Amino acid sequence: MKFTFLSIKLSKIGLLFLLSSFLLACQSQTQALRVAVSPWLGFEPIFLSKQLSFEGSNTYTVNELTTPSHVMHALKSGQVDAGFLSLTETISLLAERVDLTVVAVIDRSVGGDALVTRQDINSIEQLKGERIGYESLSVASLVMDDWLQDTKVNADDFVLVEAKLDEQLALFRKGEISAVMTSGPIQSRLVDNLSANVLYKSAAQGQPYYRVMVVRTEVLQKKRNSISQLLKNFYKANAWLEEHSREGYKLIAKRTQLYSKEVRQAYGNIQMLNAQQSIALFSGNFILGLAQEKAQRMAELELIHRAPDLSRRFTSEWLLELNGV
Repeated sequence: MKFTFLSIKLSKIGLLFLLSSFLLACQSQTQALRVAVSPWLGFEPIFLSKQLSFEGSNTYTVNELTTPSHVMHALKSGQVDAGFLSLTETISLLAERVDLTVVAVIDRSVGGDALVTRQDINSIEQLKGERIGYESLSVASLVMDDWLQDTKVNADDFVLVEAKLDEQLALFRKGEISAVMTSGPIQSRLVDNLSANVLYKSAAQGQPYYRVMVVRTEVLQKKRNSISQLLKNFYKANAWLEEHSREGYKLIAKRTQLYSKEVRQAYGNIQMLNAQQSIALFSGNFILGLAQEKAQRMAELELIHRAPDLSRRFTSEWLLELNGV
């Protein structure tokens, strides 16, 4: 009898264990995908999908952090499942052995990253000896190097200081920096509100700067449905914005506290990509090859310790599924 009673008790424990495991598995499938972004107008379709109440928009939550560095930290520490970053920032995380997978290419900057100077500074000669702020862990590092190479000036001619995106406006206003390598809404506010000059744009050398969506590799399968839904809604919102730009720019302006005119001008410096264009960049390993080139360059500039192995970090699987391929 004791043996039978013990067997029944163990069976119940085993059943409870299996049930708990099943419930945990279900929870991981249904728990909303946690996504982090920093201010960049190319990421706005993810907010539009929420504002327009697209079907399935409750399957992901979006946290707008103040700088790319904070998004990188959130991914690194596992506070979020996915993030929108520049390719440069993604490489930095991969170089630190953060296990990420790039699942989509979102946009291409065609001047959205720029060197902005005080109103009274109109040339490189006037800028020499002055303090230039930039966020060292962001795409600004490579744009800064582009500018130095393109203008054939030496970094020692300037005082380069760390200025994260959320600090740049205040530092500029206080006169603690005379110029800043910046992007997105900050660039618009400096130019339109403080009459700053755009001395250099990222498109000047024709260097392609892409923003991408990355997912922590460990949640790719656990939250597959949420990832698919997010991508579907992002590209749907992107298409909606293209067709309803006037209304869309107003919604974006209200959310970002910009004028509609500023939003429209900013989008002139961003080439938004649809799902098919993103898939094309994965084809023939174009985006992988570009990432490898950037990683090597970042290693040479000592922005990272060494170029990471990127061969298995890019997949168009989710985009192909989205397009029914």
